Amino acid sequence: MIWIVLTVVVSLAAGMVAGVALTLADRIPKRLSVKRFEAPVASEDELMALTEAAAADDVIDDEERELIESVFALDDTIVREVMVPRPDMVAVASDLGIAAVVDLAIDKGLSRLPVFGEDLDDIVGVCLMKDLTRAERAGRGDQLVATLMRRARFVPETKQAGVLLREMQAGRYHLAIAVDEYGGTAGLVTLEDVVEELVGEIVDEFDVEEPLVEPLVGGEVLVHGRMPVDQLNSLVRSELGEGDWDTVGGLIFSTLGHVPTVGESIEQGGVLLRVERMEGRRITKVRLTPVELLGRTSTADGH
Repeated sequence: MIWIVLTVVVSLAAGMVAGVALTLADRIPKRLSVKRFEAPVASEDELMALTEAAAADDVIDDEERELIESVFALDDTIVREVMVPRPDMVAVASDLGIAAVVDLAIDKGLSRLPVFGEDLDDIVGVCLMKDLTRAERAGRGDQLVATLMRRARFVPETKQAGVLLREMQAGRYHLAIAVDEYGGTAGLVTLEDVVEELVGEIVDEFDVEEPLVEPLVGGEVLVHGRMPVDQLNSLVRSELGEGDWDTVGGLIFSTLGHVPTVGESIEQGGVLLRVERMEGRRITKVRLTPVELLGRTSTADGH
């Protein structure tokens, strides 16, 4: 089922705007002023207007509308916003044995792993679980993983996610290494990471990550430090500021100007962001409290 979804989504994002427009035009009643034999609507604004009209008239459902909107939003999203950041990457050294890599992949629930030489800035290839297990079953578990690795793909972390999706489809690969402006490894991005921007979180039996958002009693919210700021703005219906950061953790770091400690907080857009948990120098949990809620609490305490 997941591959059916992937095929549909990739087709949409691969430039089938005209096809979508024709499909909508064919399904929308004539009273919405759509001429059936006109040239297909080509501009994003026109197609979005057509989509909204179709949704309002119940010609398409909300999920279809959201998918079409997500396709266009994907071209405004860059790889850095969807990638697995460098500190969260799971990679293996090129001189590690195949059997050991198989054990690691099983433990982490991963089907693909980057292979590095000297360090993470020296990614030399990518190994696939299916190649590793075949080799291990053939009695080659002691061989080095470097003997089985495939070519690694590299993309700038500022590349448009929509463009990358089309390249992944054309090149038939599922993982790319994101590099920063200095050529260093910034993170890795998978086909699933990009597709999730279109269809939402894809959860399987191996996904054990902590949720990005946890509603709390009393109107507060607990979020992960890597949660994108734009998603958080939508969640709290506020504007938490823009700058050279993508995540809540980056916003806090930039505002404070130093590595925070647990308990430090900032106020942005009518929301108090308090650091709840750190792992080394990384912010992993942030408590969000509307300032107006703090005001009511103070008043109640005063009485």
